[in-house]
Amino acid sequence: MDGIYNRQNDRVYAASRDEADEHGGTMQRSKFPKHIMVWLGASRNGLTGSIIFEPGQTLAHENYIDVVLPHALSEGRRLIGDGFIYQQDNATPHTHSKTQAWCANNFPRFINKEKWPANSPDLNVLDYYVWDAIGNNMNWKHVHNYETLRQEIKKGIANISRDDLVRSIENWSTRILSIIRTKGDYIKLLFLGFMYNSSCSILL
Repeated sequence: MDGIYNRQNDRVYAASRDEADEHGGTMQRSKFPKHIMVWLGASRNGLTGSIIFEPGQTLAHENYIDVVLPHALSEGRRLIGDGFIYQQDNATPHTHSKTQAWCANNFPRFINKEKWPANSPDLNVLDYYVWDAIGNNMNWKHVHNYETLRQEIKKGIANISRDDLVRSIENWSTRILSIIRTKGDYIKLLFLGFMYNSSCSILL
């Protein structure tokens, strides 16, 4: 509920500390910020329907398998048909043995944990484009509680540009080649950061 801010990515260029503070160099944040968890998938044919969990609810492998994965499978078929590849990241609920078994038994194809980089935000379109775009589409002045946060997240998702989404997904292969060329280093790009507890997947 504190809005968009990532101290590792946001930059303010100024001649002095005072000038920097006047242009957003100082950010106030709650000591224990409130957040909700959101799952979303992306494909070149559009975004999946989102799952917005109840406040305080965490994502363990049990509810990931029971709630998220069947939804992801249904949405993948709706958007692409039976030929899609399911990509996740290395979050603990994703790498759990029961999760991996469910994916192997149900998805047409998926990238298992042995074949996916351990820490790969540069290769997940939700990390390098979608979450930022959602945050920038939200009116943070309207966020006062969990319900208004949920409403603004839904608006932010609904206003994602389809053309920008497609361009971001088409950039995926280029990013893989860049990481291979640099032997695993991150792609050095400057993004405005947007983070709330999130779980994300991409359908290829």
